[in-house]
Amino acid sequence: MNLVVYADFTEPECYLAGRRVDALTHSQPPAPAESAEPVLVDWRAVECDPHRPVMGDPGARRADELRSRFDSLAPLLLPGEQLPWRLPPVVPKTQAAVSAYAEAHGTAVADEVRRLLFDLYWREGADIGSPTVLRTPLAGPMLRSGAAADPLLQFGYAVGPHRDPITSGAYRRIRDWRAQWQELGAPELPVLLVDDATLTGLDAVCRLGKEIVRLDADVEPVLSDARRYPPLDGAPALSWVSQIGGDWLHLYRDGAG
Repeated sequence: MNLVVYADFTEPECYLAGRRVDALTHSQPPAPAESAEPVLVDWRAVECDPHRPVMGDPGARRADELRSRFDSLAPLLLPGEQLPWRLPPVVPKTQAAVSAYAEAHGTAVADEVRRLLFDLYWREGADIGSPTVLRTPLAGPMLRSGAAADPLLQFGYAVGPHRDPITSGAYRRIRDWRAQWQELGAPELPVLLVDDATLTGLDAVCRLGKEIVRLDADVEPVLSDARRYPPLDGAPALSWVSQIGGDWLHLYRDGAG
């Protein structure tokens, strides 16, 4: 089964859709040969409000709305399914997050970067609109990505200082994803394309839930640490560590560098 999803990282319904995609793609049980087709998901990130201020909006302005939307999602949760979240202090302009995901798209870490961006915002309250905030948590997966561009593969960068992607390929993905979403009429997110049908909003979320039930997938699969760094012989340059930090920063502080 092939699914296409369009989503923004700051929408609660998209957050649940992302967790359900993880359930579908990371916990599929053994199935009879005739029904063993894997679920393949092409997740495409779009910035639902590109006119949001660069520094974002105060989260308090959205507090009541978010509580209401999460309350609406709670009855839709499957047995054992969770939707952990905290009230974010800021509603960011998601250009930086979309740029980071566009760089990871098509690599071995795309799912991890998508999941990490959602968790940073909804579970940790991080400002995912800030390239500086994203730099350290994304360094590990980008270094493991296998990407061809040196800034990604050698230095773990995923976002430029002005919230733009690093490579021209990521620019084109962002442009094409937005154009495709707009050709659909820029409907409510998430958008799910499945079986020649276009489902939006809660309908898309519910359909993903039905697929989990149909496949008897684990709603809360055990997932690897998305922030982990690749194995390394020796230590990276101090100049790199001073910018990225992460696990290696502790080694230098302890005198191991």
